[in-house]
Amino acid sequence: MGFRKKKTDKEFNVKSSLVDFNVGYIATIILGLGFLALGALVMFQSGAVFSGKADVFSNQLISIYTKNLGSWSYIIIGIAAFTTMFSTTLTTLDASPRAMAKTTQLLFGNILKRAYLLWIFVLISGTILIFFFLKSEMELLIEIATILAFLTAPFYAIINYKLISSRHTPKEWQPSTKLHILSWLGILFLIGFSGWYLTTL
Repeated sequence: MGFRKKKTDKEFNVKSSLVDFNVGYIATIILGLGFLALGALVMFQSGAVFSGKADVFSNQLISIYTKNLGSWSYIIIGIAAFTTMFSTTLTTLDASPRAMAKTTQLLFGNILKRAYLLWIFVLISGTILIFFFLKSEMELLIEIATILAFLTAPFYAIINYKLISSRHTPKEWQPSTKLHILSWLGILFLIGFSGWYLTTL
């Protein structure tokens, strides 16, 4: 968004931000439903036993889609898988250090002059360590990521709700009563679902 503001040299107001957010949010929902459908209709129905090794799993995944869609889809599926992983890595590598640098600044002031570069180094180092120690244990890695995602979702929902409802957000942009109720119901759902998920492990 910062790049867009510099590029257009126009005021980047709240309305523009909401348009960008809604486009990204809707696109993410559509992609998520697409991946869910592909997993349910192709992977789940295949009856294959997937390997815990990342390289073997990748070959299995492409082979399953190629078998169901035809040999012509091999290159397309390969490119799609690569671009998905690459774009996710690139986005995380940029967004996470920026968020952590700003968090560090808000919590502790400007004690770190190059907080952004420090957090990039931490992220890259952690990723490399995970890759080397868990590269043959992809199933364990997915389980850890899934558990952390479910456990942290209520926390992020609560702090986001507190922020958008606090004095830091102008009154005209704070949620309406209906959205407040919807937010509370969503938070309760996330807490309940996380608790249920833990009981199924």
